[in-house]
Amino acid sequence: MGNQQSNENTRQRNYKIYKIVSRDVRSDWVRCYLDDYVPYSDGNYKYMDFGKLPTVLTAGAFLLGLPNDRPSLYEGRYIAIDVDMTRNHSSGHEFSSYSVKEVGMETIDSDGNATFIEFFGGMAEVVNRRREALARANEWANFDKQMQGAWQLQPPKK
Repeated sequence: MGNQQSNENTRQRNYKIYKIVSRDVRSDWVRCYLDDYVPYSDGNYKYMDFGKLPTVLTAGAFLLGLPNDRPSLYEGRYIAIDVDMTRNHSSGHEFSSYSVKEVGMETIDSDGNATFIEFFGGMAEVVNRRREALARANEWANFDKQMQGAWQLQPPKK
């Protein structure tokens, strides 16, 4: 049993970066809606549920001066999720907010330009590559639609 616990703590994590696009706050849990699918044991879903910590614990940690490395689960934030861990649970499981890592956030200026602010080195490059890949996929899908429309046979004119 000791070896199993040791292996769990030293295994390589399989993180994937997700953007929080919206959230639904309930009395004792928060559902974060994400920009891509998270794999669970019962399927793939675009959300992840997090249990809230009691206010007494968070206030007590603040008063004692304990470090707060708990991620902020707000819209526009990017989080890294260990997808191997989520595959071991169903989509209804309430994860701890400490089970994900906050990697950055996106800000939008008054002109509508998006800027990514990274919290940990190297993640801005990952997010930017992901944005570029999505833009290329959208361009290809639009081109494909145009080509399909161009090749459709028109009825003869009378």
